[in-house]
Formats: sequence, C-alpha cells, structure tokens
Amino acid sequence: MIPVNARGWLGLLLAAVLLTSLTVRADEPRRCAALDDDRARLACYDSIFGRPATTAPVDAPSIDAPAAAGTPARAVAAAPAAATAANTEADFGLTEAAKRARAPEESRERFPESISGTVAKVARQPAGELILTLENGQVWTQLQVDARARVAVGDTVTIKKAALGSHLLVTEGRYATRVRRVK
Repeated sequence: MIPVNARGWLGLLLAAVLLTSLTVRADEPRRCAALDDDRARLACYDSIFGRPATTAPVDAPSIDAPAAAGTPARAVAAAPAAATAANTEADFGLTEAAKRARAPEESRERFPESISGTVAKVARQPAGELILTLENGQVWTQLQVDARARVAVGDTVTIKKAALGSHLLVTEGRYATRVRRVK
C-alpha cells in the first residue's frame, strides 16, 4: 500500500506529465514558420494546434489561383485584411463622435443618428412599461413606466441615439422616453 503522502506526490507527478504532453513546445511553431511550402506549413500548424472546428468559406483567391495583374495571390488575399486592420488601429481609442468626424459618409451609411417608423403593435409589460413593435419588425421596450408617453398603433415615432449608448423614443406629441431595443 502507498502512503498517503506518496499518493499526493504521485498525483502531482502524473498531472505534470499530462500537462507537459498537452502544452506546445516553444520551438515547434518556429519550425513550422521556417517551412517554405504553404501547404506543409499549414499542415505543421494544424498538427500542433489542431484544426478549427468550423471553417468559413473564404472569398479571397486561393494561393494556387493565378493572381490578377501580376500580384502574388498571397498579397491579394491579405489586402482586405490589412486595410481593415489599419482602419481598426487608426480608430482605436477614438470616441464614436471622433470616428464619425473622420469618416462622415461611412458613419452615416452604417450608423444613422435616428430612425422613424410606424407603430404596428403596442403592448405593456407586467410592470406597465410599453413594448412597441415597429412596421420594420424592430421591438423596443420602455425602460421606465411613464404614463405621459402615449403611443397607439399607426403613430409615427422617432428613435434617436442619446447619451452613453441609450435611445430616446419621441412621440408625435414631442414627448420623449428612454427605450431599449429587444429585437
């Protein structure tokens, strides 16, 4: 029989052996990076790190496809990713207002400041907050009960961006109440 203290050391040793076998040695990725053949390099990385569970289709040309206008296929495939990374890095740390100021055309297309719509359905939560369904399918709920916000089916409402990512629903009677999109 193994003493209790020895069982603890045996378990620790077994855990260390398992952990060592599961970790990637530092020189293995370098060995893969040194391979010139793209397929061999990918196979090497796959053998170390495993293959992703799902693979998304790639719109970029494959490495074996002929490149347009004499540009290497690898450069063509990397161009959109590099442009996106450059934009992301250039915008890092800026407020949303500063991002819109840098590219006003793009921000207007992507993120409008407000939307207007016709109310298709009005319901209430058990506590009394409004639940509004617009004709475009969006569902908005009132954040606090406010009886002064009167909305009926067929009314046109405007939902505007407000401070700190919140939204205001403005009724036809110009009354505003805070709302949150739920669908």
